[in-house]
This record gives sequence, C-alpha cells and structure tokens, in this order.
Amino acid sequence: MSYTARAALLAAAIIVSQPASAADLGGNCCADLEERIAELEATTARKGNRKVSLTISGYVAQEVTWWDDGEESNVYLHGLGPTQATHVKFTGQAKISPGWTAGYTLRIQNLEDNPFGRNATTGDAMNQFNDNFSTGLNTQMSYWFIQSETLGKLSMGRQANAAKSAAMFTDQSGTQIIDNYTFLAGFPQFLVRSGGDLVPAVTWGQFAFCYQQGVPLGGDCNGIVMNGVRYDTPAIAGFTASASWGEDDFWEVALRYSGEFSGFKVLFGAGYSEFTDENVAGPLPVGSVKHSDFFQAGGYIQHIETGLFLHAAYGHEDNSDTRIGVAQLQPENGEHWYLKGGVRRKWNTLGATIVYGDYAEYLDQIGPVALGLGVTDSTLRRYGGGIAQEIDAAAMTIYLKYQHYDLDVSGAALDPRLVDFDSADFITFGGLINF
Repeated sequence: MSYTARAALLAAAIIVSQPASAADLGGNCCADLEERIAELEATTARKGNRKVSLTISGYVAQEVTWWDDGEESNVYLHGLGPTQATHVKFTGQAKISPGWTAGYTLRIQNLEDNPFGRNATTGDAMNQFNDNFSTGLNTQMSYWFIQSETLGKLSMGRQANAAKSAAMFTDQSGTQIIDNYTFLAGFPQFLVRSGGDLVPAVTWGQFAFCYQQGVPLGGDCNGIVMNGVRYDTPAIAGFTASASWGEDDFWEVALRYSGEFSGFKVLFGAGYSEFTDENVAGPLPVGSVKHSDFFQAGGYIQHIETGLFLHAAYGHEDNSDTRIGVAQLQPENGEHWYLKGGVRRKWNTLGATIVYGDYAEYLDQIGPVALGLGVTDSTLRRYGGGIAQEIDAAAMTIYLKYQHYDLDVSGAALDPRLVDFDSADFITFGGLINF
C-alpha cells in the first residue's frame, strides 16, 4: 500500500472516532425524533389493519337566526338540520383485485342544535318560545359496498338510497347545503299566527308536509337516510342510473347526468320512489295507512366564464291511496317547485363569492293536523336570497341569507282561526368549515 493510501485510511479512522456532530442520527437527535414520532402516533387515527384504508372528513356548521313572526322576535343559535348537520365521516376501501374494490362509510351527526328537532306534539317544545333544539348524536350512515369499474356498485346498510335528493343535489352553486328548498334548517315547527295570535297545534310544517317520510320537509320529500340495498351503474357518457329496495316498504329508481359543453356546466337528476304500509320516518296518527308515490326532477346550468347560474327543482307526491288516522282522511296530492338564480364569481383573493335569490311554493302539502281541521287547499310561499363567501385557504364558507314565509289556505269546513295568517321573516348568518 502506498504512503498516500495509508494517510487517507488514517484520516478516515480519526474522523469516525470523533463524537457525533449535529448532523448525525445518534444521541439526543434520535431522542427528539422518537419523541416526535410518538406524538404523531398519539394524534393519528389508526386503521384496524393494513389492507383497508381510513379517511376522516366532515364539516362543522353553525348559524345564528333572527326571526320575527309579526308578534314576537328573537335570536336563536342552531345547526343545519337532520341531514346536513355538523358531522364526522369515516370512509375507506380496499382493493380486492384489478378493477374491484370493497369499502365502507360511517357518518356520525351532531344534532345537539337541530332546528328541526322540536317535538311537534309536546306543547312549548314545538313553538317559538322554546329554543331547545337538542336531539343528541345520530348515526346517520353506516354501510358497506363492493364496486366494479365495469359492473357498478352495490351497497348495503343505512345510506342515501337511489332517489334521495336527486333534484336538490344538482345544485352546484356552492349554496346547496346552506340554502335549499327544504325546511330542515328553517323553522317548520313554529306555530303560525292569525291576527297576531298563535294557532294551537298548527305549525308552518303542516303546510309543507311529506307523507312519504311522515315529516314536514317541504321540498325533497325523499330526503332522509334509510336502511336499504342500492345499486349504481358505472358512468356512461355522464349518465348514471340507480335503484334501491328496503324492507318491503320502499323501492326507488333514479337517473343522473353531469357534464360540460359549449362553455356550460350542466347537471340533471330525476327520481321516483314508492313507500307503503310502515312509517319510514316521523310517526303518523294511529290507524293511518300509507301508500305514497313521489316523483322529483331538478337541474342546474352555469355559464362557466361569467358564473351566471340557474337551479330548478320540482316534486309531486301522490297520496291517493293514503288514509290518515281512525277517521281515514285522505290527504291531497301535494307538489312543490323551486327556483334559485345568481352568479358565482371570484371577485377577491379569498375565493368565490355567490350572490343569489330564490323562490319556492308548496302546494296542498297539508299535514294531518291541518287536514283534520278542514283544510283542503293550501299554498305556502317562501322567498329570499343571500350572499356567500368561500375562503379557499380554510376550506370555509361564510354566508348571510334572508327568508320570508307566507300562507293561504281554504276549505269548506275550516276552523275560523285558519284564516288571515301572519307572515314570518328570518335573517341568518352562518359559517361552515370542512376538514
């Protein structure tokens, strides 16, 4: 070995024998690293095995509403109702073989501040004088699925079934969650007033009643999650078809489209559902027989360059084979329609700003109480609008909206109190942040 080589080997040995510098991975440096790893492990959700993924998502949403029913005004703090409330969602999937996956969804809602949660049968619990909305936590969804890229998806459990919200979910303006044609985030359990006096047991929801699911949804009469088996086809040229069945009490089908052409974004959805015998959601009076068919259709079109948009939805409920209570009263066939128009533009660095107006009518959606009092025709109108600001850096939306309710009814055997109804106004400020 040459002198030069021997000198190089000696120098290397001297360097290796020196104490570790700040750049090495021993000593205190590794202790700090191990402490950081332990901290991350303590705050990270763990999956049960290495085959099935786990993703945690959801949002937190809260509103404050000032309302005035012509005689009383107040301010309430509340959530967005029983289907779009604050929630956490656990989802995941695993690859079975090329083109095949299996997965699951579990969604837990917080209904501690549910404005739809007033009990409409227990006096003050249903009216303007009680701001207690708590109905606790709710397991809204829990289902598994198997999916093929070529054959479609089969899912089973508590889920959004085939036609659920087929019309409403076409709204891609960025305001669908915070303002739509249901009364879920409104106040359907408020008593109406006539000449300044409350009308006992008669709420706004008695004129926006859906017999399919036995609750005053207003629009979207098939909008509540239920146990069922659902099949969805793969997307073909932007179209998907779906079908569901559940416990011998309901079946439903739907067709959806999503696409872009000639500078426009377009969505369409239509669904048909049939419910028989059992009360699927809210209770109906003893002795009731339910057979209700519901058709819905909706669409959305947006000019991509300008941001101008229009959303429309329609629903018709056939209750001709439904009978209510021991008197076997027959509900009217109800229908509702809705328009929302506005502009969605990025006018500032925060994100898109949405300015919109909307109008809805609920025709002959007469609930059991109003039906028993002799109402045979009704028109409930709800109109308003708002502004929403998206904050992209925080995955957040803040908004301000206004809604106005007014009502007309008629009937040969009307209770004298069911005339000359007072209107009601609602102004709401809220926010929603995704995670």
